[in-house]
Amino acid sequence: MNVRLDGVVLQSLVALFVKGFGAVAAFLMNLVLARTLGVEQSGYFFLGFTVVTFLAAVTRCGFDNVILRHTAAARSQGDTQAVRQLFFRGAGVTLVVSGCVALALWLASDDLARRVFNKPEFGPVLAAIAPGVVTMAVLWLLAQSFQGLGRVSSAIIAMNVAANMVLVLIVWGTGVSTGEQAALAYSLGSVLVLAGFLMFWYRSVRGTASNAHYDTSLRTMLESAWPLWIVLLMNQLIQWTGQFVGGAYLQPEEIAQLAVAQRTALLVSFILMAVNMVVAPRFAALHAAGDMPALRNMALTAVRLMALGATPVVAVMLVFPEFLMGLFGAGFTGGSPLLQVLALGQFVNVLTGSVGYLLSMSGHERDLRNTLLLVAPVSVAITFILVPLYGALGAAISTALAVGAQNLLAVYWVKRRLGFNTLAVWRSNVRSPRP
Repeated sequence: MNVRLDGVVLQSLVALFVKGFGAVAAFLMNLVLARTLGVEQSGYFFLGFTVVTFLAAVTRCGFDNVILRHTAAARSQGDTQAVRQLFFRGAGVTLVVSGCVALALWLASDDLARRVFNKPEFGPVLAAIAPGVVTMAVLWLLAQSFQGLGRVSSAIIAMNVAANMVLVLIVWGTGVSTGEQAALAYSLGSVLVLAGFLMFWYRSVRGTASNAHYDTSLRTMLESAWPLWIVLLMNQLIQWTGQFVGGAYLQPEEIAQLAVAQRTALLVSFILMAVNMVVAPRFAALHAAGDMPALRNMALTAVRLMALGATPVVAVMLVFPEFLMGLFGAGFTGGSPLLQVLALGQFVNVLTGSVGYLLSMSGHERDLRNTLLLVAPVSVAITFILVPLYGALGAAISTALAVGAQNLLAVYWVKRRLGFNTLAVWRSNVRSPRP
C-alpha cells in the first residue's frame, strides 16, 4: 500500500476512534434519557429532538460543504482571514434564518402539537427545545470549519459529543424527569457548548491578514450553497420522514421505540461518517489533479475499511436486538424488529461507500441531487402508506428502503461518471501513472 493510502488508513482510524466516542456519547444520551424519563416522556423528547435536527439542517442553507470545501482551499493558501470570513458569512445567514425558524417554532408549538402531531402534551416540549435549532445549526457549521482546518477530532467532538455529554450530565445532576425538562436542559446545554467552541475556534484562526485573496464573497458562497441545500433537504426527508409521519399516527411509546431503534441503528454508519471526514477533501484534490486510479484506490480502500468495522456491529444488532433494545428499559423491547430492519438499511449505506462525497467532490452534484429528488418524494409517499398500515414497522421499512435506494442509485452514477464500482471491493488497487 502506498504512502497516500497508508495516511488515509491511519487518519481514518484516528477519526474512527473519536467518532466512536461520539457514537458512544449519543448512545449514552439515548440510554440515560430513555431510562430516566420512561417510554412516554422520552418519546416526546425524541420527537422534539428529531424536529430540531431536521430544522437545524434545513436552516444551515447548504453552507455545510461550502464552508468545508472553501476553508480547506483557503487554508492551503495560508489565507487565515478568508477562513474567518467564510465562517462568519455562512454563520451570519444561518443565524438569521435559524433564529426566525426557532421563534416561529416556539410561537406555534402548541398548534403544531395539536394539529400536526395530534399530541397536545407535546407542545411544551417543542417550545422548550426550539432554541436548539439555532445552536445546533451554528455548531454544525463550526464543525465544518474545524474539518476544513484539518482538526477532524475537534469537528467530531463539536458535532457529536459535547452537547450530548452536557445533556447527560444535566439530567444526572438535576433530577430531570419529564420531556419538557430534558428539552430545556438540551437548549441550555447547547448554548454553553456553542460558546465554548466558538472561543476555541477563534483562537485557532487568529492571525494577521495574508497576501492571498481567496474569494469568500457571500454571493459565491450562496451560488455553491443553493444546489447543496436541495441535496441536504432531500437527505433529511429520507432520514426523518418515518419519525415525522409516525409522530402523527403513533402513540408516544411507539415513537420512542422507533426513535431509539433508529438512533441505535445509526451506530452502524458511524464508521462511514468517520472515514468520510478524512477522505472527502482528498477526493476533491485527486479529482482536480486528474489522478483517477488514485481516486479509485482510495474509494475502494475506504469501503473495505468501513465494511470491516461495520459487519460485527450489524451482526450484533441482527442476532441480539431484544438485548440491545432492553438496555433502554422494558418498554423498548417491542422495538426489536425495528432495529433489525433499520440496521440492514444502514449496512447498505456503509457497503456502498462514500458515494455521495465522490459525486459532490468531483463536480457531479447534479447527479446526486437528481438521485435524491427522485428517492425522497417516493420515500415520503411510501411512508404515508406504510405507517397507517403497519405502524412503527412501516416507518422503519420505508426508511431502510429509502436509504438503500439512495445509495444504490449513487453507486450507479459513480460507475457511470468516474468509471468504477464501489461495491467491487475484491478488485485490487491499480497504479497511478508516473508524472
